[in-house]
Amino acid sequence: MSDHALPNILLNDFSGGNLLRLPSNFYKSAKLYLDYKSIKKVQKAYSVGFYAHQGQKRRDGSKYITHPLEVAKILLDLRMDSDSICSALMHDVLEDCDVNKNNLKELFGSDVADIVDGVSKLGKLDIKGRKDTEANNLQKMMLAMSKDVRVVLVKICDRLHNMRTIEHLPRSKQIQKSKETIELYAPLALRIGMQDIRSELEDLAFRCIHPLRASMLESAIRKSSGGRKKIVSKIRKDLKRRLKTNGIEKVGVKGREKNIYSIYRKIKSKHKPFSEILDVYGFRILVDSIDDCYRSLGIIHNYFSPIENRFKDYIAIPKSNGYQALHTSLLALNAFPIEVQILTRNMSSIASFGIAAHWQYKTKENNISSGLRATKWLTGLVDLQKKTKNPSEFAQSIKTDLNSDEVFLFSPKGDIYALRKGATPIDFAYEVHTDLGDTIIGCKVNRNEVPLNIELETGQTVEVISSKKDFELDPAWLNYVVTSKARSAIRSRLRKQKISDARKAGKVMLETELKRAGTSLSDYRGSSLKKVLDIIGVTSLNKLLTDLGLGKRTGSIVAERFYSGLQIREGIKELKPVLILDNKIESVTIRFAKCCMPIKGDNVIAHSDTERGIVLHHKRCKQVTPFIKKDSRYMPAIWGDNSKDHLYKAKIDINTEDKVGVLSELGSVFARSGINIGSVNTKTIDKKFAGFEVEIEVKDTQELKNIMQKVRSMKLTTSCKRNINDK
Repeated sequence: MSDHALPNILLNDFSGGNLLRLPSNFYKSAKLYLDYKSIKKVQKAYSVGFYAHQGQKRRDGSKYITHPLEVAKILLDLRMDSDSICSALMHDVLEDCDVNKNNLKELFGSDVADIVDGVSKLGKLDIKGRKDTEANNLQKMMLAMSKDVRVVLVKICDRLHNMRTIEHLPRSKQIQKSKETIELYAPLALRIGMQDIRSELEDLAFRCIHPLRASMLESAIRKSSGGRKKIVSKIRKDLKRRLKTNGIEKVGVKGREKNIYSIYRKIKSKHKPFSEILDVYGFRILVDSIDDCYRSLGIIHNYFSPIENRFKDYIAIPKSNGYQALHTSLLALNAFPIEVQILTRNMSSIASFGIAAHWQYKTKENNISSGLRATKWLTGLVDLQKKTKNPSEFAQSIKTDLNSDEVFLFSPKGDIYALRKGATPIDFAYEVHTDLGDTIIGCKVNRNEVPLNIELETGQTVEVISSKKDFELDPAWLNYVVTSKARSAIRSRLRKQKISDARKAGKVMLETELKRAGTSLSDYRGSSLKKVLDIIGVTSLNKLLTDLGLGKRTGSIVAERFYSGLQIREGIKELKPVLILDNKIESVTIRFAKCCMPIKGDNVIAHSDTERGIVLHHKRCKQVTPFIKKDSRYMPAIWGDNSKDHLYKAKIDINTEDKVGVLSELGSVFARSGINIGSVNTKTIDKKFAGFEVEIEVKDTQELKNIMQKVRSMKLTTSCKRNINDK
């Protein structure tokens, strides 16, 4: 059959004997759990894959169809549904062959078509060379995964077979694919609970990147395995005997082998020698029920010595990927530390196969539904995508979330929340609800008030204190949070906050300009406003004001358009200063420039800054003097009568004789005057004189003059002047 015959076969729906027989071993595996109708569907998918890839070869010279067949076999071993098997058999046909999504939808239904499409998108991802377009692919793929987790199941199995045959690729490709596997696909497998496949992916990638290190580790494991096997066998038999004697009849005890990559990672992260890492023996106890899990825990704690602070209950509080077990560490045979996991057989299936286990078993055990917790993370990607405007930012958030340990926290009502290790109260608030995160002003942990940047620990009860009033979000929050949900929500709000500040600043600028002609913005309504906006070329007044505040338009030029709208030709006056009341200009909160530190009473200039809103500078500050008469974003300002007492930061430079105790004398002068010192920087001028740069807080220029006069009157003082960045 020619390469171009496939579209005709698709149209004929494989009638006339075009269906191919499934390979015998593949058919036997499918027949173990799939019904006749499902097997026929899989047979049709195999035929499409076979004909679509006809004439294509793998790098080892084998027919290309052998790859999708092996991927499908892995999914068969996981007892996945027929749609997953069909998708695996055809996972490359959209990318490499003359087949489109509609063909697959017509033949197999929308589920199979969407899974194959999602797998194809993920195949285009290149972690190392990710650009915006590639990050956008990841964004689309993750959202497809949130709708159907089988997308990632098929792709992980695809990557697993590629890693098993990676020796046929060029060395540079081997390294690239292996790093990608460790950074993305292994964490993805862990996130959805597929522990066994995750371990194999890591080991294969590690052997490829560091073949010598892997060989040395494997050799060391083999050399120590003789004595270890005897110890493991003795402890295993002892555990089983103790449990059976105490009524746990249907119990299985297995020794757990660490994969080589986990051993390597522990050696690197904990800076411990191989012997210490390997000396911890692992065991898994399998029982029939949750009740037997807790009974088994009590029995082994009765016979072996528990190690303090090494018990974790993942049955009551499952991990987000659905993993459940009791973890404890004990001392066995009087000397050997052992790690024990106690879980039901259903939990063991979830631990090994993750979400795939839900297609294997039908059970009445309520806790198995916790395995679907991983889908909550996938579904949460939709919310994350809505708040993240930049695809690269979204991609980085996903990668960060994949590589994270967890802490389990309680709300005051007893609800459980799983967050990344290192999470703060701000992360917790956003995890509960975005509105709660946006309004958090304080927090109590175990009923005690704590700072918002404190790291939370497993088991703590977290109570969020929120404000009903709107307040300006602190950008420093981005330094405290670790979860992608909190980070994206904060960035989204800061963007809105920036636009809001710019709009307010733009309004101040335009109103100030219009006052020069004796008019105001309120004089422009209805058709007269629309006429002006049409002349300027904007769709709305808010857009115009935002552009003004962001510096995208010039205030004086815009004002001219408004003048012409009311036919104002004469009477343009000098620009009147804007009024500062309670550190606001026309209800817009101002910021004080750090370069010159203006205080009440100074001659000042208000600057509509692109990033920070309205910023107040001293009129003599060298940062603004060149632009005052050239740029309409710089407006003269005067101080009004404050209804509140405000403190302003000022910086003064003091030179004194370099004598013992001079700094103490200076401090006492400020203290007696009730002046708070923010910081002091010292410098040696020469052998006789020393310099001090002192940052203080004062109410106004008069209080500053008074304290400077007291400093000058000191015997040791040679000079005292204010630093306003005017040189």
